Amino acid sequence: MDSLEVNIYLETTYQGPARRQMSGAWLVEYLLRTGQPVTRGGVLFSNLATENEMTLRLMALAFSILTKSCCVRVFTRCTHVLNTMQNHWLWQWQKNGWKNAKDKPVGNADLWKECAGLIANHVTEWTDEEHSYRQCMVDRTRKEMEREHEMQDECGYLVIDVPEWNTRCRDAKRDGKKI
Repeated sequence: MDSLEVNIYLETTYQGPARRQMSGAWLVEYLLRTGQPVTRGGVLFSNLATENEMTLRLMALAFSILTKSCCVRVFTRCTHVLNTMQNHWLWQWQKNGWKNAKDKPVGNADLWKECAGLIANHVTEWTDEEHSYRQCMVDRTRKEMEREHEMQDECGYLVIDVPEWNTRCRDAKRDGKKI
C-alpha cells in the first residue's frame, strides 16, 4: 500500500531574525480516496518570537497530527528552515551532538530536536513554492496580530483554533483530529 501524500503549509507574519510580536499559521492537507481534500490547521500567536522559532513551532504542530508514515511536502518561506532541510543540516547536527559546521551550538536546538523526532518516520520534501492557501493563511495571521490576546507568559505561545480550516470528514471526537 502506498504512503499517504500530505501537504503541510507554514506561514508567518514576519520574516527575519528579529524578536517581535508574531503570529503564524499551519495547515495540513491530504486527499481521501474519493479525491475530497481533508484539512487540519490553526494559528499560533506569540508576543515575542523570531521567524525561525515560530516556523519550528508551526512545523511541530503540523507534524504532530500525523500518526503514520507519510510522504510529506512542506511549503514554507522560512529560509533557515528550507536551507536546513534541503541541505540535510538537521541530520548532520544530530550526528555532531547539536553543533553546527563551525562547532557552535545550534540555535533553537530544543525545537529542532522536537521537529527531528516528529519528521523522522516520514519522507519529506521542502519548498518555498506558491500555494493556493497562502493568501488565506496570511490574512488570518494578520487578523490575529490586530487582536488583543491574553497571554500568561510574555514569551509564551497561544494556539488559536480555526474551525473553518478543519474539515469534518471523519469523527473528530474519535480521531482526536489526528491523521
